[in-house]
Amino acid sequence: MKGLAVLQSLLMIALPCAAWPEQASAAKSRSLQKTSLTVTWEPSVIVNGSPCLFRVKSQRPLKSLSGIWQRRQVFFDFDAKDGTWYGFGGVGIEAASMQHRLVLEATTATGARTTFRYAVPLGRAKYQTIALSVPRRFTEPDAETLARIEEEQAFKREVFERITPARLWSESFAPPIDSVITDDFGVRRKFNRRVQSTHQGLDLRADTGTPVGAMNGGTVIIAREMFYEGGFVVIDHGQGLLTLYLHLSEFRVREGDRVTKKQIIALSGGSGRTTAPHLHIGIRWQGIYVDPAALLKMQLP
Repeated sequence: MKGLAVLQSLLMIALPCAAWPEQASAAKSRSLQKTSLTVTWEPSVIVNGSPCLFRVKSQRPLKSLSGIWQRRQVFFDFDAKDGTWYGFGGVGIEAASMQHRLVLEATTATGARTTFRYAVPLGRAKYQTIALSVPRRFTEPDAETLARIEEEQAFKREVFERITPARLWSESFAPPIDSVITDDFGVRRKFNRRVQSTHQGLDLRADTGTPVGAMNGGTVIIAREMFYEGGFVVIDHGQGLLTLYLHLSEFRVREGDRVTKKQIIALSGGSGRTTAPHLHIGIRWQGIYVDPAALLKMQLP
């Protein structure tokens, strides 16, 4: 388009990648020519199964910033203390090791809009395979149990599809209990030499009756018994970010309750499909399960 200067984006990362901003309309070009974004992310090398935090700084004040990552919406919040926009995302465990596109749409204070595209390199994590034995009813359920499982799956799909745009969590996430990890995220499991699944969370050593705290503030969207999960609590932290707590023996919250970080929400147990009492935790972002251990290490604003 004549008279339009080429927009140039700055990308500061540990690994090199390209950035290609789209041209804007001629009516808004003068404002957009002065808009440049600097994008970084944590961790510096994102792998399959990673949570990630995008940091964006603009040379000009922005009215809003939104993003698309892994075909999902990234909600950005502005921190006036350091002049940075922060957006949380994740990468599924099956994601290919290649460059993935982050698309940002910036709106200036005058209403001018432009879109920037960044190629984000994705590394590859290796996950092990283990064999476990569980009662046959968990691998070969009868007709009545199958009906229950299907009903519970439909309920979870409906609940998980709802996304709360507002951010309900604050700063970094806290461990739900003070314990050690007994089974890592991403482990490929073979139950009774037949049924295979991927461990989409983290197992923590916990005797029955151990108090379990919320990993951050949010709203309880599930607090009930289920076939595979046993005593099951899910907290919505906003922007599609959920924490899951499985195999519980008692509930201390109800669906619809608002909770704060470290508030006791349940007691651990050995209910559902499990070989012994422990606490399983999961982190889900808009349908993607990510490594809870990685999230707990992240310094979030």
